[in-house]
Amino acid sequence: MRFPSLFRLPKHQQFRIQPRYYDPVKEEIKERTERIKEEMEGKETGDYRSTKISFKRKTKSAPMTSMLQLGIAALLGVMVLGWLQFGNEIFYYLMWVAVPIYLLYRLKTIRKRK
Repeated sequence: MRFPSLFRLPKHQQFRIQPRYYDPVKEEIKERTERIKEEMEGKETGDYRSTKISFKRKTKSAPMTSMLQLGIAALLGVMVLGWLQFGNEIFYYLMWVAVPIYLLYRLKTIRKRK
């Protein structure tokens, strides 16, 4: 008999393995159907499987990323120089420029989606 406790004790963990079912007849049927499909499509078949390795980038984001980094660096440079020259007022002026540019960009991307 166990007494009630404030602490939760871990239960014994059991190792459970679920055996995989392997059906050689099913595997052979699957290979035959794949081979027949390849022959019907006109592809060459052989004992080896031809695989192509592609090292091309799927998205061409490198030029866009570099332009974005350049834009951020330029904005930070203008902010620092403006802060040194005009003080905190430069942030108000930059907001009057940045907000319309941001809104135009958002409208442009929304129109492209439609």
